[in-house]
Amino acid sequence: MGIAAVSTSIANWRSKNAETGAEIDLLIDRRDNIINICEIKYSEKEFIIDKSYSDNLRNKKATFVENTKTKKAIHLTMITTYGVKHNEYWNNIQSEVTMNDLF
Repeated sequence: MGIAAVSTSIANWRSKNAETGAEIDLLIDRRDNIINICEIKYSEKEFIIDKSYSDNLRNKKATFVENTKTKKAIHLTMITTYGVKHNEYWNNIQSEVTMNDLF
């Protein structure tokens, strides 16, 4: 992700509004005024983002911004076992981390 030299704090998050039901697996709040919203997914192969899942990610991002009133830039990050398939719905992802990056 290229943030080794940036001071960060880490948390998870869930919206208080039960109707939106937005839950974020991992937030990385960076001192450089960026927040990484991380989705963590296990898959036996490349993870595929379809239209429904892409809509879900956009909803999580919008709900987070609306609820927290943050003015920081929001980057979507996927943490997966084998990466994300680069299809038509992948373009909203700013960064990805695979198990090879972690181990």
